[in-house]
Amino acid sequence: MTKKTRVWLIAAALLFCGAKGVEYFGNWGASQLECNHVQLPAATLPGAGPLRIALLADLHNKKELFAKCIEHITKAQPDLVILGGDFIMVDERFMRTRWAVEGLRKLRSIAPTYAILGNQDYEKLEQVERVYASAGIPLLRNKSIDWTTPSGSTLRIIGLGDWNEGDETPATCMLPLGQEQHPVLLLSHDPESRWMLRQYDWDFMLSGHTHGGQAGNPFTGDFISFRSSTPAGLYDFEDNRRVFVTRGVGSTYNMRFFCPPELNIIEIGMPKNSSD
Repeated sequence: MTKKTRVWLIAAALLFCGAKGVEYFGNWGASQLECNHVQLPAATLPGAGPLRIALLADLHNKKELFAKCIEHITKAQPDLVILGGDFIMVDERFMRTRWAVEGLRKLRSIAPTYAILGNQDYEKLEQVERVYASAGIPLLRNKSIDWTTPSGSTLRIIGLGDWNEGDETPATCMLPLGQEQHPVLLLSHDPESRWMLRQYDWDFMLSGHTHGGQAGNPFTGDFISFRSSTPAGLYDFEDNRRVFVTRGVGSTYNMRFFCPPELNIIEIGMPKNSSD
């Protein structure tokens, strides 16, 4: 074996080991689920009263992480559970769904639970709809419901079809800006849809879809995304409205770098020690 050949073999081996190391680190990062509590002022949903909401989005068929989410939600005892879309992964089979139905039933036993569709759900829409129906979870697809909060006030919950799939029809379930009589919690899978909803009345939007970019800057904590100007976290919007974007539970290619998956417990108008 010549010296040049040995150099090439060593270089190839180092490259292979490096690639495997990156893959391992990305897979490990995708498994490090966080349960993050977010505290917001009462003005976020004016008049709704103190409220604790569990937000779970972008599960992407991750059974083990779903079980962990259920454990965290059981401990948090929220008033409301929101499933923010992309329950499945488009390129994976969604078969033998007993795990999903049983898990969703557990969530429903904890608190009223509502779901919306994400863009990937449309690829297996019949199965996704069947799972939600079997679990008794209302699927809000361009629908609104009036829900009585623990304080006795009325909260209007509006769930939209997915913007990327052209299935978002706000005129069928939303009122023009300035005409709504109740606080509005808006569920829309892709936060970029907010620009199409400027003329409608809503207070607080919950979204997912971005995965936080699946990569973060380890030095600044910022998330890196080429999909959205709102990769993760809380954002102010026009007319004193707010948008919260979760990093989500699952991930594409099962890889995350300094951007762990998350379940969110959003506490509105509650004391700071309410989650202790």
